[in-house]
Amino acid sequence: MKNLNHFQTRPKVAAIDIPAYLEKLGVLKELPSLNYLRQLHRNHLLTIPFENLDIHFRRPIQIDVQKIADKILPDNRGGFCHELNFLFFNLLTQLGYEAHLISARVMNQDSKQYGSEYGHMAILVKIQDDIYLCDVGFGDGFIFPKKLEVNRLQMDLNRYFQITADENENYFLVKTSDTLHFDSVYRFTSKYREPIEFIGMCDFQQTAPESSFTGRKIITLLTEEGRITLSDTQLKIVEKGELLEVAVLNEDDFYAKMEEHFGINYQTLLHD
Repeated sequence: MKNLNHFQTRPKVAAIDIPAYLEKLGVLKELPSLNYLRQLHRNHLLTIPFENLDIHFRRPIQIDVQKIADKILPDNRGGFCHELNFLFFNLLTQLGYEAHLISARVMNQDSKQYGSEYGHMAILVKIQDDIYLCDVGFGDGFIFPKKLEVNRLQMDLNRYFQITADENENYFLVKTSDTLHFDSVYRFTSKYREPIEFIGMCDFQQTAPESSFTGRKIITLLTEEGRITLSDTQLKIVEKGELLEVAVLNEDDFYAKMEEHFGINYQTLLHD
């Protein structure tokens, strides 16, 4: 792992309201540890939704941690990867974790091709001599941090994740529900990335017709019993392995379901 010397230099981060952040996540402040990281990661997914509503309200998203915090911490809002993982990275760093941002290229399940560099932002965290992949900005991703250990199957409730690698130290995150059939999630390297490097793809994701985020609205949140996901056309609720699907009739119905299931008020959204 040639690039892990990046952990020797602490990145500069902006100060955010850590007590308010931890209160939102429902956790107390502790010293850095793996167990605490697992708690922070899971609670983030249970509390802050992955959503792209700002894109559809033509509200520019910037990689500015204070603006992201002002949007997410006071209300029930969320964001996409460049917001959620950047905010979480700042939290971890201010709590004393050794962490840095990385770029990932997401697998397009239709074309079976990896997307562009910087299309996805994730985090590597060093705890003693081990490295962990953290990602609270992927929607239906892994719940707990995954150890950067090649070819090891790592259970994540009812699924397994695995990290593989090639001879050039490109890493590949894959998932499986039966340990026989694997689906690629994304590829990444351990190279340290500066926030400014993600600006171009952050802009692309919210403006380009080819972006998966401009075509439809999406909100998804992990729950204690499964997951709840709302799109322009459908509400999906997974509870204890059972799937309930309800059609979204029109835009008014979308916003009614948004408030009922995610606590996001349409009028508040208009004036954010």
